Amino acid sequence: MHDDGLRYAGYFALDVRLLATCMVFALAVATLAVALRLRGRRWDEHIVAFLAVFSVSFLLTVGLTNLLAAHPALRVESLFPVP
Repeated sequence: MHDDGLRYAGYFALDVRLLATCMVFALAVATLAVALRLRGRRWDEHIVAFLAVFSVSFLLTVGLTNLLAAHPALRVESLFPVP
């Protein structure tokens, strides 16, 4: 019934220092964007905009480091078949 060739296991590695750097960069970008664009708006609009800009910039920086860096922030170390 089950094809044994399709079951795999593995582990991945996180570079916590690089993830922290990406997070600080995303926090700075989000803070700057909200401070420059949303003057005089309500506080809930500030929070939604901050979270949106932070999420996009964090995912973008992590994605770019995974594509371009010699030591990516998140990578699969080993992938092996499970008997």
